[in-house]
Amino acid sequence: MVSLNPQHSRSGGAMSFEDRSIHINDEIITENTPLIMGIEKHYRPIRTTTFIIIHILLVILFEIVIVLFPFLCYDKRIADICDRHSPYNISLYVHAGFYVVCVIFDRMYHYHQDLSQRDGYLDFYRQTINLRRIPLIIISTGNAILVAMIKLLEDYPSSILPLQPWHCLAILTTIEIIIMLSALLWYLVLTIKFNKQHVPPDAALDDLLSTFASLQTSTNEIGFRDETYTENVLEKQADLIRYLRERNDHLARLLQQSKQQLNTQQTSTNIT
Repeated sequence: MVSLNPQHSRSGGAMSFEDRSIHINDEIITENTPLIMGIEKHYRPIRTTTFIIIHILLVILFEIVIVLFPFLCYDKRIADICDRHSPYNISLYVHAGFYVVCVIFDRMYHYHQDLSQRDGYLDFYRQTINLRRIPLIIISTGNAILVAMIKLLEDYPSSILPLQPWHCLAILTTIEIIIMLSALLWYLVLTIKFNKQHVPPDAALDDLLSTFASLQTSTNEIGFRDETYTENVLEKQADLIRYLRERNDHLARLLQQSKQQLNTQQTSTNIT
């Protein structure tokens, strides 16, 4: 006879699962507590503030060079450069070079945002994932428009707009800079605000299962749900699942390292 009542004991020929489960759970907690405590997630800042500030300064410098460089050609100190290369061509080179700069910053943002996601800051990652991509998207779109504009100005030099090619480039660059600065400044505000709050990871183990359960419950509720709501729920669930997988991989690596250290200690003990 098997009894599941926690108040029953092993007396009277009955066996209770409660005593054995207590001992087993105590052993599991005792064995795994140091490992879990060693990897407990605490607040970790998003280290992109400095990169964003540098990026903003370079964006401003980019606008200054594009707009003011033709006027600098009147200076005798750089007149030789302007004689060999037109200010318009040099501005095109600067625009192409700034695309490379935006690619580098985008990769740095991606790296640090990926680290924050692995640390459990899923909400901040979702909040800024598209915002940090705006500068690269804008400069890429500007390059595509610039290629078409150059071809149009070559084929129809005076019938489209009563403007010089440099004027068109300056207008296009100014529009790009306004959009990029708006995105970078807002990205900077969100990052500084996040770092000042010192919040723990929103995917902490204590709240992870309850959050996932609440998301599951919300998807099963009866009522109207638009596509945006469903997409947000699915995105959050995907982020939680991804976080759990990465954390399990991290735990597996730590467990493997602990086993190797234990085997090394046992080997050294046997030798001595």
